Amino acid sequence: MNRKTILLVDDEEPILASIGWLLRANDFEVETASSGEEAIAILRERRFDLVVTDLVMPKADGITVLEEAKSLYPEIGVIILTGYGDIGSAVRTLQLGADDYLQKPCEIEDLVNKANRSFERQDLIARLKVQNEQLREEITARRIAEQKLEEARASLEQQVAERTAALSHTVDELKIALETLLSREKELQGKNLELQDLNTTLSIMLRRREQEHNDIRKDIAAETVETVLPLLKKAKTQLTGSARDYMETAQANLLDVFAKHPKDVVLVNARLAPRELQIVHYIRQDKTTKEIAVILGLSVRTVEAYRENIRVKLRIKNKKKNLKKFLTSML
Repeated sequence: MNRKTILLVDDEEPILASIGWLLRANDFEVETASSGEEAIAILRERRFDLVVTDLVMPKADGITVLEEAKSLYPEIGVIILTGYGDIGSAVRTLQLGADDYLQKPCEIEDLVNKANRSFERQDLIARLKVQNEQLREEITARRIAEQKLEEARASLEQQVAERTAALSHTVDELKIALETLLSREKELQGKNLELQDLNTTLSIMLRRREQEHNDIRKDIAAETVETVLPLLKKAKTQLTGSARDYMETAQANLLDVFAKHPKDVVLVNARLAPRELQIVHYIRQDKTTKEIAVILGLSVRTVEAYRENIRVKLRIKNKKKNLKKFLTSML
């Protein structure tokens, strides 16, 4: 710990020597000045923790030293040494900033105690100054933080306002879109009802047309049965050989056309030859290959060849399907 420094000022050399020695003995670093002018010169060159000065001195007295010391170092401690008749002047020095005063001759213990109180005051002032500086820094930092917080709040309010406006705009757009969708939905519902009515009308028309078609088909079938088939039967009795067979085949095919279950489109698309149609007719009548050969005056092998060719045209060759069952299933 650094020793406290004291500037001792007195125009009496014995006092300088004795008090200086006693202060040093109390572990103070002491420098002496024998006049006020010398003390001021020393103060201008160096700062001390405490000035102990006599009040009455020629030229620059203790008040002058006090004022100069306080002017150079506002926080410096000053103790005035005064004679018995200078109490009034000593009190005035307190008003000018002196820490305390002592009458000469003084006890060294009193001087040491007053010096220590001055040092304590200076230390307290120094701590308070540091604390005040820290407090000022904290206040400044808090003001800066409050300013930033205010700026952030203002920015946040602006962002909220902007987003609220954007959200309101989006909500308005959504409302318009929803109203548009509802309007289109109503239009679609109306059109759907129209389509349902139209489908109902078309279904009725199709059923009527199908009924009309069936009625026409029945009329044609009845007319054919009543007029054409008798003629074919009569003509068949007058024919012989293959002509009779052709007529019989034509009669069977005509009956197929107007049967309750018309021929499958597969048989029509097969484009069977007249002789093949004859064989199909007899197969449907459950005639065997040999019986068909006798009826048509063909060999069994020729009829088998026709049967095979029919399977090819019906696309069932190499398939495990009975030709008779296949043909009868198409009725």
